[in-house]
Amino acid sequence: MDRETADDIKRHLDVVAQGLRGEIHAVDEKGDRRSDDLERHIEAVAEGLRSDLGGVRAELGDRIEGVHAELGDQIGGLRAELLEQIGGVRAELGAEIRDVKRHSDVVAEGLRSEIRLVAEGVAGMDEKFTQEFVTVREEIREQFGEVKSLLRVTYGELDRRVQALEKPASS
Repeated sequence: MDRETADDIKRHLDVVAQGLRGEIHAVDEKGDRRSDDLERHIEAVAEGLRSDLGGVRAELGDRIEGVHAELGDQIGGLRAELLEQIGGVRAELGAEIRDVKRHSDVVAEGLRSEIRLVAEGVAGMDEKFTQEFVTVREEIREQFGEVKSLLRVTYGELDRRVQALEKPASS
């Protein structure tokens, strides 16, 4: 029960007590004695209710403090548990990152080895093509020389025939 409800009940009881007092005073004089007794009885009941309300307030205050302390303890426990779990996740994540880095280093080293092999292969191919190019050039020169020789022979033969044909015509 909260303070506002307790205050409402107290005000209601005060109003009821006031109303009863008014009714008691309205009774005729013969009942004055009875009304005094009744008034004392009502006042005693009202005082008892006030006392009970004070006890209820104190009990509610104690319970609220207890719940507050219990919630504080539970929140503290949850906080500690959460921090522990976060620490565990950090450790696991750090281990995973180290594993991935190690794996990446291994893969990178493998790639470096393969790149070296490719570079050596390209260098070897370059040397082979250079030699092949030199060989082909030499063959072309030889064949060109042979073609030139054949052309000279053929041109010389042709020149002799032309001159032979031109001689009888000029004589």
